[in-house]
Amino acid sequence: MIKFSQTLHMKTLWAIARGENSTWVRILTAKYMHRTDLWSCNRTSRCTPLHIIAVKPLLKEHVQWQIGDGQTIKALGQPWHEMWFHFSPNNAAQRKIKLAELVQLEDGGWNNQKLIELFGFGGALYLAITFPNGPTLTQRNDRLVFTYNRNGQFSIKGAYLMLTTNSAHPSPDDTSTRLYNLIWHSKNIIPRTRLFLWRAMKEALPVDEVLASRVGRLPGGCSICGDGPETTTHVLFKCPKARQVWISSQFGLRTDALPDRFEHLLAALVQCLDAQQFSTLAAILWHIWKDRCKEVFEGRKISAQHTLAAAHNLLHTIHAANYTFIKQPHIQEAPQPLTRFTCWLDASWVHTGQRGSGLAYALFDTGTLVQYRLKPTTSFSPFHAELSAFKMTITEVIALGVCDCCFFTDCAELHNLINGVTSFSEVEWRAYYDATDTVLFWNENTKRKFYCSHISRENNGLADGLAKLARTSNIDYVGFTFPCFPNVMNF
Repeated sequence: MIKFSQTLHMKTLWAIARGENSTWVRILTAKYMHRTDLWSCNRTSRCTPLHIIAVKPLLKEHVQWQIGDGQTIKALGQPWHEMWFHFSPNNAAQRKIKLAELVQLEDGGWNNQKLIELFGFGGALYLAITFPNGPTLTQRNDRLVFTYNRNGQFSIKGAYLMLTTNSAHPSPDDTSTRLYNLIWHSKNIIPRTRLFLWRAMKEALPVDEVLASRVGRLPGGCSICGDGPETTTHVLFKCPKARQVWISSQFGLRTDALPDRFEHLLAALVQCLDAQQFSTLAAILWHIWKDRCKEVFEGRKISAQHTLAAAHNLLHTIHAANYTFIKQPHIQEAPQPLTRFTCWLDASWVHTGQRGSGLAYALFDTGTLVQYRLKPTTSFSPFHAELSAFKMTITEVIALGVCDCCFFTDCAELHNLINGVTSFSEVEWRAYYDATDTVLFWNENTKRKFYCSHISRENNGLADGLAKLARTSNIDYVGFTFPCFPNVMNF
């Protein structure tokens, strides 16, 4: 009955979220949410019914705005992108800003000045990467979608099924089911980590206690600290090395009083973690085990900071693989040379008093991001800005020790100059010196397998978005992983 009651409350919440033009929705909104919006209110709000707040987290994970004309969706505090819950309005004016106001009417791209004012540089960088060419606005109305149902429509049946199978607050009876789903169905956990967690739950990891029981001998002490017995829980949580990792992690976990059986310990933790936090926990566990094996079998002592850094790098890699904007753009032009590294570069230029421009590139190693760069500068012309971006990119790629790379640019004039199709006599006089210097520098590195290829602007959306952001934000920035959580990017 509790879950059915929650389902009915979710129906009320859904109607309020959609802004249905019914009398009771208008009354509830006017009475309880005249100073805030649905997603910003919390349990401390005396003016909001507790039954609405209680079911909000249950619905929050399964709603998404389908972008149409952008006139209904609020820019802040509404689910139109993956990380929407990290951005909340600070005042009534920000609460009224619509998504359509952040898009430039001329080219459909982002209005980066407004984007930075509203989201800060970290948030603007995240959105510029997520939507390189800005959100695609159409003539259709925006539509709120219930993602649990295939048709996007909210239904009592679908909501009840969601609560009984994937409850965000499971009871002790269905904790094991949720744990199973988190391990085997989460898109943020790689297969080898899934198998590792499952083996750990079944006490099948080759720790000393398990090996001793297989060969009929008494268990010895821990291979790392010497204390015993060496159980799965001891290795992953209670060994001094593991304790240092957990206390230094984002969880700040003290492991002394945790249960001794790993399955019970994980079941206790999973009741207070969401899916994203559980994937972080899984990545840390996996790297604690990997580093333990390196120390036991290779004699390599690895610090807790290195273990945490490796776990977070794994999470960023998984996050990148789950989104198409991280993958290399699909090139429809002529076949390109096969190289290990590929690099997309671009420049953004406007004729202002200071002739401001932004340079950017994104370097990939066989499809995996290596580094990206945003740099504001001044340039005489669009072509001069493209030359500056190309020179900066080559210099920094060489500094990384890259010997084979294909550089993609959407500037045909630059491509033709580098490949000798056009001569210096055709270059505008203001960029002549930089053009000769850039070509000379390119030719000095002919021993490297470097290629310059031309692509359309549509296929260069990632570098284009980064370059625009560099110009409008005036921030010089080097990144190694695309941001997952804008709230941890302090600029």
